Amino acid sequence: MGAGGSRARQNAMRSGVVVLGAVAFGYLSFRVGFKPYLDQAQEAMDSARDPDPTAAAAAAAARDASDDPGAAGGDLAPSKDPAVVLRD
Repeated sequence: MGAGGSRARQNAMRSGVVVLGAVAFGYLSFRVGFKPYLDQAQEAMDSARDPDPTAAAAAAAARDASDDPGAAGGDLAPSKDPAVVLRD
């Protein structure tokens, strides 16, 4: 009876290794096959999360240069016009 139990354990371990190998192969196939799409998605997420640092620095410099809020470059009310939103 001891030999039968050992054989069952070996078969179970072999099956587990095969399943893990299949999952790893599937994951790598997915990553390689969809790499261009995953890269585009990552770039889109990064650009949405991290605005253009040069534009932010220029806006901060213009805001700091003006002590008068009514002067040019001061704080203005946000525009609801889609063309202005897309331009900025």
